[in-house]
Amino acid sequence: MGSHWATSLLLMAAWSMGCGEAFRCYTCLQPTPIHSCKNITQCKQEDTACKTTLETVESEYPFDQSPMVTRSCSTSCLATDPDSIGLAHPVFCCFRDLCNAVGVSRPGPGALALLGASLLSRLLL
Repeated sequence: MGSHWATSLLLMAAWSMGCGEAFRCYTCLQPTPIHSCKNITQCKQEDTACKTTLETVESEYPFDQSPMVTRSCSTSCLATDPDSIGLAHPVFCCFRDLCNAVGVSRPGPGALALLGASLLSRLLL
């Protein structure tokens, strides 16, 4: 009886989450200022994540240019280790509809630490 109830609950949860439905990501295939990357793309059925790659960060004062990113739908997204320092192109992954927009979903402390470490390493090198 208990396992039947749990199975029913899991099936209802999967159905309510839109299991099998494609989602959308913000995309820009060429390096684009982070606030200008606003193209919305319907991802393919096999895509599982929205991927953002930090391509360039201004490393000299007065830091008045926006970071450049590429964004895409991805079948497999492996986020960069937030404890890494000095990575050339950190990767951020998210797994919801339109989750890779600036200001829509806030990056976690690890993502912020990675961005800060990337900026710091460019300043020191």
